[in-house]
Amino acid sequence: MQQCLELKVGDARLVLAPHIGGAIVAYKHVLANREYHWLRPVDPVHVQNGNVSEMASFPLVPWAGRIRDGRFEYEGRHIGYPSLKKDSPHSIHGFVRDRQWEVREHTDTRVVLEYVHEPDHWPFSFRAEQVFELAENNLTVHLNIHNTGQQSMPLGMGHHPYFPKNEHTRLKAGVGKAWYGDQDVMPVKLAEHPLAREMAQGIEVARHVLDTPFIDWDHEAQISWPDEQRKLMMSADAPFDFLIVYSPEGAPWFCAEPFSNVTDCFNLRQTHAAREVGGQDVLPGQIVNTRFSLTPVLYKD
Repeated sequence: MQQCLELKVGDARLVLAPHIGGAIVAYKHVLANREYHWLRPVDPVHVQNGNVSEMASFPLVPWAGRIRDGRFEYEGRHIGYPSLKKDSPHSIHGFVRDRQWEVREHTDTRVVLEYVHEPDHWPFSFRAEQVFELAENNLTVHLNIHNTGQQSMPLGMGHHPYFPKNEHTRLKAGVGKAWYGDQDVMPVKLAEHPLAREMAQGIEVARHVLDTPFIDWDHEAQISWPDEQRKLMMSADAPFDFLIVYSPEGAPWFCAEPFSNVTDCFNLRQTHAAREVGGQDVLPGQIVNTRFSLTPVLYKD
């Protein structure tokens, strides 16, 4: 049976599941026998069953969000990647989250995971690498994509962290316009969002039902639990220029996700500017390097 990996630095703990899409199972601090989870706690049964969508966070490659009907045109070629969801025709969140990652390095403070893709429905070769670096008060994840093929490759990517949510949880972030979706959550209109200005000052997440991609994210967000006297600073570098906020009604968690693209960017980029939809063309041999970081602050005596 595949095993999870655990990193420890001081009171900080990071648990990873290379065999479950290279996912994070837990990021927490343990103080006086109490656990402070910075990402949603995961029921061990989901680890046992390999349910990646129930993990605390997982990487999204080679696209984040959905592809309409699983189809798009790229440099004169028809690309089709069928949806794995029986209730939707739109392919979602890439496929590396459904694959096993190999462990290339493992110490108390650092883990390197690798996934190598050979062409299948996705007819492009690439190597994906995740580097996890744990410090006592910081977690940094580098997600790097290397085009190992002989042709240009379209790329979208992101992280899918789930954060604990209660009635007091707040989210603060600077964002621009938002994409409004149809009944299938496929983007149809880019416009001002009534919460954007308020979010810059901080919103109580539980008061809002959201599944919204924001453009022009300023690459920083603060998540706080004032009733628990703690907060978390999240930051990411370009190309993670989009912030997707997903907060279902009644769920004990929400997502604030750094993406390099919005849903269906491979189709939308034919009619919209790169700043509005994201996505990249990665040349043969080119490596795209990214950084995503979580810095917790615990106000405890």
